[in-house]
Amino acid sequence: MQFTLIATALMAFAASAVSASPVSNEARMILDVWAPKIISPNATTVWAEGQQYNVTWDTSDAPVNISNGAAVRLGKDKVLTNTTLASGFDLRQGWVTITCPSDVIPGDDYSIILFGDSGDQSEQFTITETLESVLGF
Repeated sequence: MQFTLIATALMAFAASAVSASPVSNEARMILDVWAPKIISPNATTVWAEGQQYNVTWDTSDAPVNISNGAAVRLGKDKVLTNTTLASGFDLRQGWVTITCPSDVIPGDDYSIILFGDSGDQSEQFTITETLESVLGF
């Protein structure tokens, strides 16, 4: 008897889930995915460890609704790292100031990944040591 009640309840739940109405066009517009083109850094950019820089992106085609919080993360050799450089800003702003990490290995295979509605990756650029770290002060 209990088995029959549980089976009936599960079937009723499944039937109600299947008969849910489709997503309206208005709801789909709220969930628009936007992957803005990152303008800077680009392939000619060189950052020095510990210095501040602006990450910029094109906002000309930004949707009205951006559903997720924004974040800028560092990539190395086309792979996302655990280094978050900025978060909690408005993507419609088109830029955010970050500090280049001091604990990275200098190289020419870094990128920026911009998160919001979608992740977008910059061209690879170079991070160098600061003059102070090279000279030891």
